[in-house]
Amino acid sequence: MTPASSKNPYRPGVGVRPLYLAGRDPSLRRFSAMLRAAPEQQASMRVTGLRGVGKTVLLGAFAERAEEANWEPAEFEFQPSHNNDETLQDALRGILDRTRQRLSRLERLRAAAGRKLQGGRLSIDWEDVSLSIAPGSAREGDLAKDIFSTVELAVTKGREGVVLLLDEAQLIRDERGRRGEHPLSLLIAPIVALQRQELPVALVVCGLPTLAANLQKARSYSERLFRGEEVDSLSREEALAAFARPLEQTVRSVDHDVPEVVAEEVEGYPYFIQLWGSELWDAADLAGVDRMTLRLLNEARPEIYRRLDRDFYEPRISTLTPAEQDLLLATAACEYPPLRASDLGKVTDKTPGNVNVLLGRLVEAGALYRIRKGEYAYTAPKFRDFLRRRAASALPSRS
Repeated sequence: MTPASSKNPYRPGVGVRPLYLAGRDPSLRRFSAMLRAAPEQQASMRVTGLRGVGKTVLLGAFAERAEEANWEPAEFEFQPSHNNDETLQDALRGILDRTRQRLSRLERLRAAAGRKLQGGRLSIDWEDVSLSIAPGSAREGDLAKDIFSTVELAVTKGREGVVLLLDEAQLIRDERGRRGEHPLSLLIAPIVALQRQELPVALVVCGLPTLAANLQKARSYSERLFRGEEVDSLSREEALAAFARPLEQTVRSVDHDVPEVVAEEVEGYPYFIQLWGSELWDAADLAGVDRMTLRLLNEARPEIYRRLDRDFYEPRISTLTPAEQDLLLATAACEYPPLRASDLGKVTDKTPGNVNVLLGRLVEAGALYRIRKGEYAYTAPKFRDFLRRRAASALPSRS
């Protein structure tokens, strides 16, 4: 019998997989089905959702499923610095180079273990590939060749193919005008061209809701190219399981009403469930009790919200300019959802032109995303509640 653990079983970190991954089986099944249908069907998926819904965790689970299906996963997280043609190309080349090194290393390990590799074969050579790439797009051609050689090596080593799993992809977007930078097109074009040749290469791009619009601008047919996978909050039953299951095989138990209260309070968002559970576990530790009760939750709630604001929300506004922060704070006084640009004119002294410019900058910073013309939403769940708490804490106290 496994002894009960005294370690905190909740994991509220960034992209850290919880002990129990709730509510993501349908997404995992659709990803597996996409790989099974490749390469005869193009294997491209767009994963979008708000901050804290578990997109990065899901991407990691996709990598595990790819391994199980004998595909070679290549994972990468974009940074703002990758949003131009040159750095995007360098980043992708780095991913592909590391993937080839890993494939070669795996071959040596398997050979040392006495396992014979059953090498596959591509039905086409690089010279046979016909790419529909615009004239002068040398970078796209170079990337296509790098991708081809990586997939060729993977198949030679016995893999079914290669799947690129790219996180924070909303940071990569094309500029307007032919002479601007077009890193998103640079990413998509060679992969699409190779998929049309039935090369076993799959692509998953993951990011905030703005990613869908960025893809549409880069490729007008993106809705047909990418299978859309929207990651949302958990249902009530899934949220209850996400809170309760990690406690199994631990030294602590929980009153039956606590998971219900937590699930409702956090509205099913996975990161919040892990944070509430982690703080409640620590509160029980400090109190020296083995049962987590509603009373203990009520006592721990102020500290939970302090940590939530400090660790989850504050970093999202700390890098904004004072003018951007002022406008963002003003949005808390507007009706929501959605946030309308016209309403901001009633709660701020900024001109309509200035408001629109700042809203555009807040979208680029990842604080908001555009739903349609003149309408916006926050990229982090329950962000309006945070802005109201922040505004309330800034008010002068009454004597």
